[in-house]
Amino acid sequence: MKKLLVLLLLPGFLQAQTPTPCDLLIKNGKIIDGSGNSWYRGNLVINHGKIVSIFRSAAISNEENKWQPTRIIDAQDKMVAPGFIDVHTHIEGDEKKDPEAKSFIYDGVTTCITGNCGLSQVDVNRYYNFIDSLRMSINVTMLIGHNDIREYHYAQSTWLH
Repeated sequence: MKKLLVLLLLPGFLQAQTPTPCDLLIKNGKIIDGSGNSWYRGNLVINHGKIVSIFRSAAISNEENKWQPTRIIDAQDKMVAPGFIDVHTHIEGDEKKDPEAKSFIYDGVTTCITGNCGLSQVDVNRYYNFIDSLRMSINVTMLIGHNDIREYHYAQSTWLH
């Protein structure tokens, strides 16, 4: 019976010892995790564009062995943080000029919200399809501008009467 138990558990044990492939290990960073707590020295494992593990540097000897990264970046005590959201942008009309959105990416901004100050696109689906067609390097979402809603409503009511 003991031999049977060992044979049943052995594949799971061997599998747990095999490193898991991942795309990227960012090590030795000062991690700001967005929780509001102070930064801490740590490492991030990223796979398929998503963070799959965060661990403090003190745990690197145990945790690092669990991963087999394709690429390693040594952050060398630089800050590592999730992308920032710019809640007040006026990128409308400039999306096509710079789909890489370098001015945002260089500042760590990964999401922009458009439609501020009362001006926006009214056809939301059309705008999102346009953004998707550009394959922008940032996420874009929008507010519907109050001026555009008023104008649209006025045009509709004038047309009906």
